[in-house]
Amino acid sequence: MGRVSYDEGLLYQKQIHNGRVTQITGDTIILLEHEAVITVGMSGGEEDFLMPEENISERDIDIRRVNRGGKITCHYPGQLVVYPIIDLSGYGSDLHAFIYNLEEVVIRSLFDFRVLGERVPGLRGVFVGNNKIAAIGIEVKKSVTMHGFSLNVFEDWSLYSLFIPCGIKDKGIAFLENCVKPNTKFNMKIVKERILYHFSDVFQKDIK
Repeated sequence: MGRVSYDEGLLYQKQIHNGRVTQITGDTIILLEHEAVITVGMSGGEEDFLMPEENISERDIDIRRVNRGGKITCHYPGQLVVYPIIDLSGYGSDLHAFIYNLEEVVIRSLFDFRVLGERVPGLRGVFVGNNKIAAIGIEVKKSVTMHGFSLNVFEDWSLYSLFIPCGIKDKGIAFLENCVKPNTKFNMKIVKERILYHFSDVFQKDIK
């Protein structure tokens, strides 16, 4: 979808989700970049903000409360956001396995760029060393998933100083562009291609 506002992306998600629930469409992956926005998941709260919300809004940064899992994260141009609209009944209705597989998609994609992505016990998402590079938050309605994961591709710290990312105080943030070796063929288009390739591989299913 290119670069869109969070509200536009959410509306499109809902339309595709409704089509999947009613079996008008098949499993679908949405890839996009969002304008600057902070999103608060179901377990997020005021304690994770580092300044009053009204001060953040005064900076023309949107704050949205959504029904995904997780705490607070952010989206911005240069970060790849991936929304899988998938019927979990085709995967044993196992949400934990689904999230594990999303992490696997990211880990394999990072490895294509010779970057070692890892899971951290007790935490969701993917880390490079002590720094989080991909955040995951899922909502399931009528057995079909919404929301998904974000992968920090290009460096931008402007939003991360406003909140505690995912409520994790002892981890930092990583950006893929800072992790790849010099002369690595690397741009957003290639990252998208690797993500879609590994989706089909990990889930063993053609993805629209």
